[in-house]
Amino acid sequence: MSRPAGGCRHHRGETFYPAEEFGDLPTRLDARGFQCFVHATGDRGIRTVLDAVEQARTVNGPRDARHQVVHVECLDPRDTPRFARLGVVACMQPRHCAPEIAGPGQDWARNVGPERRHKAWPMRSLHAEGAVLAFSSDWNVAEMDPMIGIYTAVTRQPLVGGAAWRPEETVSVETAVHAYTMGSAYANFLEEDRGSLTVGKLADFVLSRDVLRVGPEDIPGTVAETVIVGGEVVVHQG
Repeated sequence: MSRPAGGCRHHRGETFYPAEEFGDLPTRLDARGFQCFVHATGDRGIRTVLDAVEQARTVNGPRDARHQVVHVECLDPRDTPRFARLGVVACMQPRHCAPEIAGPGQDWARNVGPERRHKAWPMRSLHAEGAVLAFSSDWNVAEMDPMIGIYTAVTRQPLVGGAAWRPEETVSVETAVHAYTMGSAYANFLEEDRGSLTVGKLADFVLSRDVLRVGPEDIPGTVAETVIVGGEVVVHQG
């Protein structure tokens, strides 16, 4: 069967739970002190999660829960400021939005349709609204190498170079590095002992080049030449 030229943009899919049923689940978990990690990629799914977190806060009262939406691939702009307001972490995988994986001509872009492509991986918009970004790889969907993820977040270009896809949603190198380090540490309540080069934290590493100073094209291929854990050198290449 041939695929319609416009993809599946009129197909809404199904949530795993009806919205009204799902809303009660995070409320019960939040009341017991649990942190919720919910995978949601589409705009309706993400809104369902945010509505549930808002319900939990209304019923249980606000707390430092750091509930997470994992992926945040297609976000309605009206929901962007709700992440910061509700204290929800945006756990995103920058490599997923690379043009050669999800851009024009790829299944993701075809299936979403042209009228919703502007919602794709709105990293800059979330950051501008004060949301905590926590970047990761989501192996084995894409490469595990965070340097490739940083490159993609900063350029939204293919690895071999070329036209960027949704360049208005790129972020700075500093923002991308923070999201992979302190952002992810914060998301997991671990910011006190990891995520930054700070005296007393668990590990340090020395990169083969300063990714804050080189051009984006030189970020892939950067490696940790020295890794220090608990004050002991465990890896050294030189």
